[in-house]
Amino acid sequence: MPRGNIAINREIAKEVKDGIVYQVLPEIEHEGQMYPSFTTVSPIKCLICGNPLFGNQYYDRIIITSYGNIIVPTTYWICKNPNCAKHHTDTILGVTGTANYSDEYNEKMQSVRYNGRCTLWKSHTVGEIFTEGLTDISGRAPCPTTLWKYEQIRGKISAQELQEQEINFNGTLYIDGYWVKIGWRKYIEAQLGRKFTDHEWKIFRHKVIYVVATEDKVILDFQITNRMPSFIELVPLMNRIKNRLPEGDILKIVSDEDDAIIGSVERIFPNVSHSFCVFHQLKNVTEKYLDEFKYINKIPSDELKLYGLAQDLIVAENVIESTIYYQKILEIASSIELSKASEKVISYIKKVYSQNKKLLKKGFTPETNNVMEQLFSLLSDIFTQARSFKINDGLYNFSNNLFAFFNRSCFKTGEWKGVSPIDRAKIKYG
Repeated sequence: MPRGNIAINREIAKEVKDGIVYQVLPEIEHEGQMYPSFTTVSPIKCLICGNPLFGNQYYDRIIITSYGNIIVPTTYWICKNPNCAKHHTDTILGVTGTANYSDEYNEKMQSVRYNGRCTLWKSHTVGEIFTEGLTDISGRAPCPTTLWKYEQIRGKISAQELQEQEINFNGTLYIDGYWVKIGWRKYIEAQLGRKFTDHEWKIFRHKVIYVVATEDKVILDFQITNRMPSFIELVPLMNRIKNRLPEGDILKIVSDEDDAIIGSVERIFPNVSHSFCVFHQLKNVTEKYLDEFKYINKIPSDELKLYGLAQDLIVAENVIESTIYYQKILEIASSIELSKASEKVISYIKKVYSQNKKLLKKGFTPETNNVMEQLFSLLSDIFTQARSFKINDGLYNFSNNLFAFFNRSCFKTGEWKGVSPIDRAKIKYG
């Protein structure tokens, strides 16, 4: 029953019978039938030779769950065939292998880690906040080693989920790279048999995660490369995307001016239109004015014209149009007294003009959709704080889990509140 305006959490409600506290556990499927969680299932015969088994030892397993620490009586079995003598154990439904942590509890800790944006080492601290009121053992988390091993197992499952998910999109793909740091220095030095200088180590430990996503922020695939990679390092990623999607379904690819992305797209998708994202260019111009004037409407009228022309130049769709705006900017700049903000903008626009002109000559078109910027702004908090990935495999599995989790997570605000990126794409594109 509600208490005032606050509903009571029924999930942790328990029943008392004859002075003993009981709680109904959720059911779990096993071989087509439903059983209560943590039910023991005993082997019927030897998995190797098919002979009967005998109970050799009885012992209690203590399983850590969201319902408290549960004691589960189990049996240790041995094959009666003396030539086999294979050992068998009872299966506890909802517990993977011989772990002490239940599957549902490990899932909760994964949710603590990603929703709470914490490292393995801080899962206990975040768990105290995130699980408050959800369990009667609030905040307890598996040890780092257990959660690490669990993540590696889940990573393989998440990788398959990412690569096999059905794709619904409008024909446009977005590709961008995000820098991360990895590495146990002493471990890697031991593997290579030599010491790094500080400069070598800084170069070696930087990796780049290149991500492919749709306009609806559904992440399709990713590739981990060295810093400043050759386009060859991204060819496997592009080939995987090409094999999943018929080339006719891909109408446009959007990226920044990254040479590796441009080179790999030209090699694998020579007939697909390639656009370069200018969102960050527009953002940089705006920030330069806001740093000095705080508000756009406080910019002097002459310099406001410069601001508008700078934006027009950035989104210009051909070299002629871009050059016209560039000449107008130089004319106004030479006829008025410039603020520090305008001086910075003009210096920046000169670089943008030269850079964009090269891309426009190649047939590229500007794109203002900020899909990857929005995506990476969310991921940056997680990647900045999470330092559990120290080796490439760990980073790979971490990314698989994170991207699969992101695809399933629902938007918290806006018109698509309560809908995940995958479900939104299905609704929009059928």
